[in-house]
Amino acid sequence: MPDHRTRPVNFVGAAGVIVNRCDELLLLRRVGAEHWGLVTGISELGEALPDTLRREALEEVGLSLGRVELLELLSPAGLAQVANGDEFYAYTALFRVTEWSGTPVPDGVEIAEARFFSRNDLPPLNRLGRKAQQWLA
Repeated sequence: MPDHRTRPVNFVGAAGVIVNRCDELLLLRRVGAEHWGLVTGISELGEALPDTLRREALEEVGLSLGRVELLELLSPAGLAQVANGDEFYAYTALFRVTEWSGTPVPDGVEIAEARFFSRNDLPPLNRLGRKAQQWLA
């Protein structure tokens, strides 16, 4: 029987390091996840990476982002796979968000919790959360 899966593809996305006036880091816990991470998402076709981050922040937690600064382009940790068997490599542009407004409220669909954490009291972090921790050190 032939294999109908597609060949692996590259996805490009954006993630944001958002810190409040108390120097606390905004972290999100996705529905069904144990570890916490950043506002993040995959770019739509032709979408600029800063715009991806702005769209995802608004969709996921209701924040309006202004100025963002590119910190690093992260290479994939490895080949990832979704439930249907499709495989992909994820490249992520990590940004520092320097201007934002609103109060983070999880959308309840993708995001279960959204909270600011002291750098000394962080929950279990995913890969992007650990990368933010390194940048803030």
